[in-house]
Amino acid sequence: MSNPTIYDVARAAGVGVGTVSRVLNNSTRVSPETQQKVLSAIRALGFRRSKVARQLSTGIQHRNIGVILPFITHPSFVERLRGVQLALQDQDNDFNLVLYNVTEPGRFHEQLLAIVEQAAVDGLLIATLNVSDEQRALLVEAGIPFVTLSDGCTGQLNCISPDNIRGGYMATQHLLELGHRRIAYVGDEFPNIYGFPTSELRYRGYLAALEEYDVPFRSEYVCLGPHGEDTAHRLTETLLALPEPPTAIFAMSDIQAVGCILAIRGAGLRVPEDISVIGFDDVQLSRYIGLTTIRQHLEQSGYLGLQLLLNMLSTPDNVVPRQLPPLELVLRGTTQPYKSL
Repeated sequence: MSNPTIYDVARAAGVGVGTVSRVLNNSTRVSPETQQKVLSAIRALGFRRSKVARQLSTGIQHRNIGVILPFITHPSFVERLRGVQLALQDQDNDFNLVLYNVTEPGRFHEQLLAIVEQAAVDGLLIATLNVSDEQRALLVEAGIPFVTLSDGCTGQLNCISPDNIRGGYMATQHLLELGHRRIAYVGDEFPNIYGFPTSELRYRGYLAALEEYDVPFRSEYVCLGPHGEDTAHRLTETLLALPEPPTAIFAMSDIQAVGCILAIRGAGLRVPEDISVIGFDDVQLSRYIGLTTIRQHLEQSGYLGLQLLLNMLSTPDNVVPRQLPPLELVLRGTTQPYKSL
């Protein structure tokens, strides 16, 4: 027989999961009658908390900040984590950092359920993954403050987000201002299995810039696929095989821009002399290869997100919103004015 969970306790006591969590953490926000119902259900079911949860309930030693992210080794997430670490170092606190790597879409909800059940963290940073209304309610009921570092939550108090539509517009506008009119977009397929809105938002910015400059939209110049350098390489080969290939490419991320550049060079062409390429993110790699890109302040997003979460934990009635600096066009060596042959 499997061990009873916090959900079994909640059902037996006729209360919410958050109420059980508060009883386990000795909260004064639960009436004596409700506390007795929960404790009776715990005894009847033989429920036992995890070692981590018991440690947290003492409130004496270390407290935990959880970070959930889908691709722990991807450069953009590494830079966000660097910012989180810097923010922790700048604070006089005793928090530990606990990383949760979600490699499959379905695992995200399972991970949230496990975090709530085990009372494993005091606060949670959620990078890129979309939080549903049900999941928000789950965390709120459990009393776990959370901040999202996401691409589609602009305007929410507990969110740190760049303006991706604006960024897509800026990247495309840069190429248009250089005289390019045959501009391709290489991005992630959308909607994708994780529900990331990033590619679609940057694509909307791309479309807006084309429209403003009266450049006709050409569907053959839009190439979408799973995120990654290899896919971008393959998509660029498709673009180069067109009867009238593009003279410039806007890749929705720096890593995809690298795949574009390698494909262009593999075809015996030059960047930017034959085809200009602009990326998005400004990860560390882009500085090494001289990539023109849109800087979205990844490290600072992690820093501000952690600051905001600590603010929510220390003074929940006086939370100060954090906002990223404006996106920046970073000019390097992979774009140049269009030269007709």
